[in-house]
Amino acid sequence: MPVGDDNPLGVPPAVYPPLPSRFSDPAALAPEGWRIEHRVAGDLNGDGAADVVLVLKQHDPVNRVRNDGFGADTLDTNPRLLIVGLARDGGYDLVVRNHTFIPRPLEPALEDVLESAPEIRNGTLSIPLHYFASAGGWTMWNSVSRFRWRDGALRLIGHDYAEVSRNTGATLDRSVNFLTRRVSTVRSTIDVDKDPPAVWSTLPAGPLLTIEQVGNGLEYYPVEDDG
Repeated sequence: MPVGDDNPLGVPPAVYPPLPSRFSDPAALAPEGWRIEHRVAGDLNGDGAADVVLVLKQHDPVNRVRNDGFGADTLDTNPRLLIVGLARDGGYDLVVRNHTFIPRPLEPALEDVLESAPEIRNGTLSIPLHYFASAGGWTMWNSVSRFRWRDGALRLIGHDYAEVSRNTGATLDRSVNFLTRRVSTVRSTIDVDKDPPAVWSTLPAGPLLTIEQVGNGLEYYPVEDDG
């Protein structure tokens, strides 16, 4: 992720290492200066073999920058890589090498966006993300994006989003199924005992996005907010 002109902390540009297109040992895949932060296994392409998903995180002291404003005194801007290897012939084919969906930390007041590990269940990869800023905003939210391996790519099939406004208490829970194109939306407040019924809507027809097309998972919002 390049760092633009607005870079008051002096964050160095991220450098993402090359990785082999095929590997045999997931534990040995992390290059020098990188570590495996999360490792999960499960069948993603329906062939009965356990595929592997890795989250690699760089550990370079250069990327730990001083912050004199809101937030932590030192901001760890070390980036992550999301890796997907499909099992084949006793090894793995590297089919996804993505550094945009889990964004690089660049905001000192923002908590770590990846609170927990991805999960593979029933052929679906779920990636949770979290947004909470100690300064600069009232809204906090959690999202879970669900992907399946289809037509030679990791494609988004579902997206769940739960938002709370800390100043008004307003809540928004939205679930999108991109296979059926159906959307469930519940708007409420934190002080009610029972949420109102969901409002259902339908998305226009369209192709399933690849994880590369989704871009920054923290900024991805599949439905226009009608307030």
